[in-house]
Amino acid sequence: MIENKLLEKEWPSVSVVVVNFNAWKWVEKLFESVLKSDYPEQKLEIIFVDNGSIDGSVGFVKARFGNDSKLNVLSLARNVGWAKAVNLGLRTAKNEILIHISSDIEVSPNWIRELVKVLISDPKIGVVQCNSISLRDKKSIDSGMNFLDKFGFSYGYTPKKEPKEVFFAEALAFGIKRNVLEEVGLFHEFYYMEYDDQDICWRTWLAGYKVFFAPNAVIYHVRGGSVGATFFESFHTRNLYSRNQLITLMQNYELENLFWVLPIVITVDAAKILYLIIRHKSEIALATLKGFLSTTKIIKLIMSERRRIQKNVRKIPDKEVMDQMVPFNPRLLISFLRSQAQGNRFVLEGNPPTYKEIRKSH
Repeated sequence: MIENKLLEKEWPSVSVVVVNFNAWKWVEKLFESVLKSDYPEQKLEIIFVDNGSIDGSVGFVKARFGNDSKLNVLSLARNVGWAKAVNLGLRTAKNEILIHISSDIEVSPNWIRELVKVLISDPKIGVVQCNSISLRDKKSIDSGMNFLDKFGFSYGYTPKKEPKEVFFAEALAFGIKRNVLEEVGLFHEFYYMEYDDQDICWRTWLAGYKVFFAPNAVIYHVRGGSVGATFFESFHTRNLYSRNQLITLMQNYELENLFWVLPIVITVDAAKILYLIIRHKSEIALATLKGFLSTTKIIKLIMSERRRIQKNVRKIPDKEVMDQMVPFNPRLLISFLRSQAQGNRFVLEGNPPTYKEIRKSH
């Protein structure tokens, strides 16, 4: 990796996009920490996108931090969804490295430098995720190294001490090169929220780039803080997650793989719904079913985007993308469901057993 000896003028210019929705209780500490970031001031801009907050947070930010020349405040009249708000910030950004962080975050002083060091260490690295620690105790893992299996189910692993390839970067704190974003496209706004980070990172792999985890780019996050509920407690969130997982598979797989993946995903989702009903989580079971069925309402849009990705984004075959995935594990999926039902984060110990790593070990 690149040494931390770059001259100030050699560091790339960075735009930090913050999307806020009713996070008044966190934005003061967020900006206090971001503005103290150890990064050349002339190379840094901060774009604050307020997504229709009604808690006074946007007024507070303008009054408390509005005089800082690095800050640009964009205020939306209503909540347009996470993806659209982030895209607005990314379109407004002027610099070559684009970073997004959630509003319920505090950052360590050198977080930008550590993220950028990994991002520019290899021209094939397109996206990098920060190391997210829980803000509640500043020691528990909030988001580990993230992977998908072939059916789109996600798994988090304990962070390693050195930068490491992951399948996707959780967008609560991640960076992307401008040229990569221009190549793969912005977040899909019809997702609204949920699963959009898995999708954009999948497209990053399809375009021939890599996704990395930066262990020394430490940030502190309140899980569920800005959305007001944990993933599993929210009917709307679970609905979107189920829908967008399916859409991501439909858009990004080659047809020959999509034809055998989809029937298995449908079977697994049916089993999940039955499991949730048995566990007296009927509301979440209904949300999962509704999310699954709602894809039919936007099938033309999904197919249009699929054609764009397959024609304009894809540079490598599915086989190379699948090498970065981990095997499907029903036992782990059940453990994940149980953990989320209890409002806990499910993170696995050990090395992620990607298909590439498994092949190397044999």
